[in-house]
Amino acid sequence: MRYFVAILFLFGYLNSAEVDVDIKADNFSADKSKNIIIFTGNVLMTKGADRVRCDKLTVYTKSIDNKGKTAVKQYLAAGKVDMVIKRPTTILKGRGDEVTYNVDEQVYIIVGNGYLEDVAGEKTIKGERIYLDEKLGTTKIDGGKNKPVQFKLKIESN
Repeated sequence: MRYFVAILFLFGYLNSAEVDVDIKADNFSADKSKNIIIFTGNVLMTKGADRVRCDKLTVYTKSIDNKGKTAVKQYLAAGKVDMVIKRPTTILKGRGDEVTYNVDEQVYIIVGNGYLEDVAGEKTIKGERIYLDEKLGTTKIDGGKNKPVQFKLKIESN
């Protein structure tokens, strides 16, 4: 299997520090005029301890100065999306048909067969659409027709 490897230097993503993102895929295309980078086929993206696997990853960028520096505005992962996001207090495992991450707003949207697990907190949620706002610390789950929202957690009994 042939892989194309791209390392994107993202400015202003985390505390204005430079962040390396490693993306491996079977195919790569970019359109600078539209600020879009597309990876298809066996996509694996890693950023530190975070990992996303999917069939297609579209990276939307934006200019941040007149010297050609760019930053990622949004990621859109589609097709059998599977992700692991490590945070200081927990590990989130998720999957869905499509996952969007808005970098500036720090919002994840999982669409279609959504599943999100807080490993440390032993909580899982399932729904057709899951909104996770890391900045505000809020979560919203929408069910679908004949697919109710499901929320599981472990509690101690007295």
